Amino acid sequence: MAAIFHHPTTGAAATTTFPQSILSPHLPFPHYPSKSPQVISSISLSKTPLSLPKPKRQLISSSTTSPTQFPSASNPQTLQPLFPQKPNTHSNSSINNDPPTIDYFNLLRLSVRYGDIELAMSVHASILKLEEEDTHLSNALIVAYLKLGLVTHAHKVFLGLSCPNVVSYSAMISGFAKSNREVLAVQLFFEMRGSGIEPNEFSFVAILTACIRLSELKLGFQVHSLAMKMGHLECTFVSNALMGLYSKCGCLDFVVSLFDEMPQRDIASWNTLIVGVVKDLDYDGGFDLFRNMQRIDGFRVDQFTLSTLLVASTGCLAWMGGREIHAHAQRIGLESNLSVNNALIGFYTKCGNVRDVVALFERMPLKDIITWTEMITAYMEFGLIGMAVETFDRMPERNCVSYNALLAGYCQNGKGSRALVLFCKMVEGGVELTDFTLTSVINACGLLMEVKISEQIHGFVVKFGFGSNDCIEAALLDMYTRCGRMADAEEMFYHCPANQSSSITWTSMICGYARNGQPDEAISLFCLMRVEDMVVDEVAMAAALGVCGTLGFRAIGEQIHCLALKSGFMCDVGVGNGIISMYYKCGNMEDAVKAFSLMSKHDIVSWNSLMAGYLLYRQGDEALDVRSKIEKAGLNPDAVTFLLVISASRHKLKFS
Repeated sequence: MAAIFHHPTTGAAATTTFPQSILSPHLPFPHYPSKSPQVISSISLSKTPLSLPKPKRQLISSSTTSPTQFPSASNPQTLQPLFPQKPNTHSNSSINNDPPTIDYFNLLRLSVRYGDIELAMSVHASILKLEEEDTHLSNALIVAYLKLGLVTHAHKVFLGLSCPNVVSYSAMISGFAKSNREVLAVQLFFEMRGSGIEPNEFSFVAILTACIRLSELKLGFQVHSLAMKMGHLECTFVSNALMGLYSKCGCLDFVVSLFDEMPQRDIASWNTLIVGVVKDLDYDGGFDLFRNMQRIDGFRVDQFTLSTLLVASTGCLAWMGGREIHAHAQRIGLESNLSVNNALIGFYTKCGNVRDVVALFERMPLKDIITWTEMITAYMEFGLIGMAVETFDRMPERNCVSYNALLAGYCQNGKGSRALVLFCKMVEGGVELTDFTLTSVINACGLLMEVKISEQIHGFVVKFGFGSNDCIEAALLDMYTRCGRMADAEEMFYHCPANQSSSITWTSMICGYARNGQPDEAISLFCLMRVEDMVVDEVAMAAALGVCGTLGFRAIGEQIHCLALKSGFMCDVGVGNGIISMYYKCGNMEDAVKAFSLMSKHDIVSWNSLMAGYLLYRQGDEALDVRSKIEKAGLNPDAVTFLLVISASRHKLKFS
């Protein structure tokens, strides 16, 4: 079956074929790859209970309730969690119009409002003394504990219920999903199904939150099918959560189709679609959706919309677009919003200058750990290592992300020794080590090109069991090649199982061959990568373009240039520099100049490449003219620039 929809960006009709199990739950379910097969291996939406422990329940009766609201998975602020409202009537209940019971609800609300855990526990103790079970009151207690971060306490209240209802289950599923216990959330969902309780829209939002955090696309398809069968897709919050899952898993066509079929949308629906489009690198499409949102539904943008559009502006280096979004945020009163300001710091780091970033940071009325970390990244991006370290020292609190930003900044600026010293301090101080941490310290070893240190770091990585990670393996390959250990790099690369190899490891090997004077092997591996239909990233393209220039392979270089255009990598400075270098080394200075002029942003390497091309063709005046343009662009010349200027000056004197 196919769903016909109109893409909100282009307006063109398109056809998306959903898996059969979505549109017809009774048909066989096809296999879809799961990113966490070891977590959920054989789940079906039958009503067979799973083996979740069910202790003997202590209390006796239950009462009917109204649904509890839970946050949307795609936008946590879409649904505000509320305490279950006390029903107007209770049949055969001794708590009807009972003032003490009403006080319990009010006290629980106060405990959450002021973060008073002791008050919540006192109310819990009083509830336990009641002669009859009140499921509605127990549900309010579960929600209060979850809001206070006491997931274990909430679970104990849940286990004490003799007849938990859909609200009880939905609250606990949501609580587990948001507290890194996603597998328990999934198990509890199927226990609820096995007990004969039908999920409501809040149950679906809760289980989809777990699917999003697990990136469980297969389970998400089944939940989609069940929601469709039960008629809950008309609920905006359920559709938003499904869109969030498909966006997380890269299924943009499904996101668009769901969006088109929604009977009613809210701002979170538009935000989820915009996020999906921007994540797919369609930055212009994100701005088109922003305009359509205001024109079609008349929604006023919120902080999530503006933050996403700033990410789009950063991705496509749209200086004016980002400035306009900044001005729009000021017009609608969001200039002091924390998330918007954090996104603005990232935008001005990539598209502005350090003065813009510092001025914004100093004006911010509220700063969090993300703000401080963004400033460390910004200073490192501009090469201001001292300012980055000073900012790190001034931070009110730090986490592993802050340390990682400083560590990566040292590597980015060629300070391998300082990166190793910081890493040792992190290990001694018990700071959490992530894949990003180890990747950065491996890169630091590559910068130092010390064989002994590289062996020690490799041993550390193996000892802590991180060797099977693709990013770390790629970093190890890169470290081997930088240290001249090509035999070890080849052994690691060619002994990696085919089903575990990724494009990033191929990229590392291509760069290693190019770096160690083996251009034939590099271009052969790049061509094999294309034959294997693997994703080629901008780093591999830049390396292959450099090799084509070295070997004089102009025809292959032109094909890679076309591939870069098709893949949308022309905004990448490294790819642009590689194209300039390839063309002038292959005897086509005219195309090299044209490629330079089409680049949206230049760095010092871009100007050096252009100057080197002019010198190669004995055009000393043009080379010296490039030197004056470097000064006008506000860039700091490096050692290569000065050597090229000296060569250009000698050339001019020789032929004058």
